Amino acid sequence: MNELTTKDRIAYAVGGGFASNLGFYAMLVFFITYASDIYGIDPVTVGVITLISRLIDTVTDPLMGAIGDRTKSKLGKYRFWVTYTAPFVGISTFFIFASPELSATLKVAYMYVAYILYTIISTAANIPYHSLTAYLTGNVKERTNIVLIKQFTGLLTQFVVSAGGIFILTHFSQTTSLDGSAVIDVTSYRYLGAFFGVLITLGFWVCAYGSRKNDTLERIQSDEKANSETQSSDSTSIVDIFKQMLVAFKSISLGCLALASSANTLTLAMTSGVTVQFYTYVMSDAELAAQGALFNVCFGATAYLLVKWAVNHFGNKKAFVFICSLALIPSFILFATFDDSNVTYTVVMLALIMSLAQAGSLVTWMMVTDCADELKWKTKQNAAGVASSTLTFSNKFGSAIGAFLLGWVLNYIGYVPGAAEQGVDTISGLVFLMVVTPALGQLIALFSMIFYPLNKENHKQICMNLLGADK
Repeated sequence: MNELTTKDRIAYAVGGGFASNLGFYAMLVFFITYASDIYGIDPVTVGVITLISRLIDTVTDPLMGAIGDRTKSKLGKYRFWVTYTAPFVGISTFFIFASPELSATLKVAYMYVAYILYTIISTAANIPYHSLTAYLTGNVKERTNIVLIKQFTGLLTQFVVSAGGIFILTHFSQTTSLDGSAVIDVTSYRYLGAFFGVLITLGFWVCAYGSRKNDTLERIQSDEKANSETQSSDSTSIVDIFKQMLVAFKSISLGCLALASSANTLTLAMTSGVTVQFYTYVMSDAELAAQGALFNVCFGATAYLLVKWAVNHFGNKKAFVFICSLALIPSFILFATFDDSNVTYTVVMLALIMSLAQAGSLVTWMMVTDCADELKWKTKQNAAGVASSTLTFSNKFGSAIGAFLLGWVLNYIGYVPGAAEQGVDTISGLVFLMVVTPALGQLIALFSMIFYPLNKENHKQICMNLLGADK
């Protein structure tokens, strides 16, 4: 394979990191609030919609990973899918926020179709995008740098979604309150969907451009010649594709990683899903969400430097344990000292909680390339797509379960969508969701690492064995 240039590395990591995370955070931050408060769908129903879409992902994610591993085209394996699905991801993003005027029943039906369609198309772009990390280079340090760039771009994208999204929603609103301030409405969400859809499309195209030298038909043909076993395993028949999907079950490491990732994303989804409500009703200022996003970027940059140091010194597994343990501290401190009148302190601590939780998620994307190497060593065939699709699915499954649980929890604590103010129990519940739930995810992730067998030493041996087999 060709050595990645700095230009191509940045194009792949920044373009893909921006596009992938823009869609992910747009749904995480705005979807529940939009669907329930603006479009008028019951929060529990919204949770069911996301859960059903994740059940569909149990098939489509690993299927897309297996298809990507076996794709042969003039645009290579994974680049082909990233290139051609990009505009459809953008269009389906707009459809979710299009807000057509329908009856209550048809609104629910429309949202089911739009969200599931978005999920399937997004899978066809995101799984190949993530698979490219392990495919573009076999150098562990270079993979680490690529993942750092991807995830730091994701951090900046979260700020774009939070701050930029709030700006779009208020700037393009066609409704005003009695005091003349903008009231977020369906029109503003249509603009949000359109802007984000265009940016997602462009981002994926930049990503595909960055991988153009190492994901080619010539590379595929060269790999086949280097390994005669690969020739017999690259069939694109339905049977062989489903056999490829089962490869994921041959790695205990991948299963443990999926559990850790699901737990982390589940709690992040619940926290992100009530961010607007928390700042609106608990802190009495929805625009504080943008300030929190800015603090998150600042803390995130430092946290990512901490991740790089920890990975280089301890390896991926120990670095993940270290980051998850560290993430528990600010949650417990803020819960014990919370005071809604201390605005700056609360915003800063919440940003610190979020940035450390996201730093843990960053390490999982480094760990999944280790799992891909382990699977390749065990099965003698490329498994980057299967490994990446497993982690991607676990993230989406965790976010769906989080959204589903959030709908029930909001009902349980007495949350009233669109109300001028909320009750005392509701306020307490929102505080718990924002402050404590991230810590619960970290505890589950730490538990899963007890059974995770890969470490710095045995992964190094696996890489040496793979290098020997490729000669």
